[in-house]
Amino acid sequence: MAELEVNKKRLQELREAALTEAKTHNFEEMTHEQKEAWVQRNEEMETLAKTVKEQQEYKSQVERLEVEVEAGKEVKALPIHEEVAEDNKTVAQKFHESKAVQSFINDGMKNVTSEVKWNPILESKTLVDEGSAYPPRVVRSDLIVPTALRNPNSVIDLFSVLQTDQYQYKYLEETTFTNNAAEVAEASAFGESALAMTERTEEIRKFGVSIPVTEELLADVTAVQGYLDSRLRTMLNLRLDSELLNGDGSAPNIEGVLNKSGINTFDYSAFAGNLKRIGQVYQAITEIRKDAFVEPDAILMHPSDWYDIVTEVNAVTTSGALNPLFMGAGMFNGAPQASLWGVPVVPTTAISAGTALVGNFGGGVSAHIITRQGIDVAMSDSHSDFFTKDKVMMKASLRLGFAIYRPTAFCSITNF
Repeated sequence: MAELEVNKKRLQELREAALTEAKTHNFEEMTHEQKEAWVQRNEEMETLAKTVKEQQEYKSQVERLEVEVEAGKEVKALPIHEEVAEDNKTVAQKFHESKAVQSFINDGMKNVTSEVKWNPILESKTLVDEGSAYPPRVVRSDLIVPTALRNPNSVIDLFSVLQTDQYQYKYLEETTFTNNAAEVAEASAFGESALAMTERTEEIRKFGVSIPVTEELLADVTAVQGYLDSRLRTMLNLRLDSELLNGDGSAPNIEGVLNKSGINTFDYSAFAGNLKRIGQVYQAITEIRKDAFVEPDAILMHPSDWYDIVTEVNAVTTSGALNPLFMGAGMFNGAPQASLWGVPVVPTTAISAGTALVGNFGGGVSAHIITRQGIDVAMSDSHSDFFTKDKVMMKASLRLGFAIYRPTAFCSITNF
């Protein structure tokens, strides 16, 4: 097997040379001759790797045969005098060899009577059952049960999306609107109005995640690449879904709605209306209507807060009778529907318990998600020492910005 060791040494030398060249030269900067040498080296490595694998398998087979041949040479002692061998068959063997069982197996005959002769003194065994002594072999299913996660798109799907090929998103905001329109007497001057624009800029930010995996796993388990691809995408969407609400705006973070300066906010602990939480929500709806002149299209709240709304009651008579507020608001009957005052409710753990957000999310009037690059999934073995260890790094990334045009189109409720 000297040839095997020579081939393994040569393969290692080629791998080290390829890694050194990859670290010192960019492929685009290589000359034509260097690129040809790179391709030839890779072809030689592929051929050598296949040869080494075949030689290793052959070596293992030879070693296994040698062990089996030696075992076959073992000489067993035989008795000098002829002895009557004891019948040491188990009751299971006796039962299988009985006329009744053999008649059923060979000819399909039933109701055949036969006697099983077995001496219990010769063998005493613990009961063999499937539960403990001899569990049957079970082949594992290919099913992977993923960790229970919230919907990673519950907030993302509320916003409209714009595409851009720039590293920034710029737009003009009308910051001056002076309306001097009025009735005018004959020969009198018209009132002069004024308009002014201010340029706004939203930075495009990058979101990313990675996970290492061996080449053997990718090669041996065909479903694992698709599984990892799906989970990386889910991880990115979960992060983005949360950042659209909670991002602090400090680079490289985007600024989420709850941290945007200028949104309306109410503290529910100061609310004195009889309708309690649903009354506070309607006040938020009213605030958006009178400040931003748009209609709210969604209400975000934690599932625990939605439960409190559905089950909240109020005393309505001197006798102390309780009235379900959610059912008594005028438009609710039957099973609880996820809406309040005609506005859809989105119960999600993307928002913290005790905080609700009412807003005009869709349509691009009040906010936009600006995508520079959709989710991109890639693999490479050039990370660290992964090339020599047959490992690859899978990564997923996306680039986008988030523009909130009208902060007053959103209203948060705290201590909810």
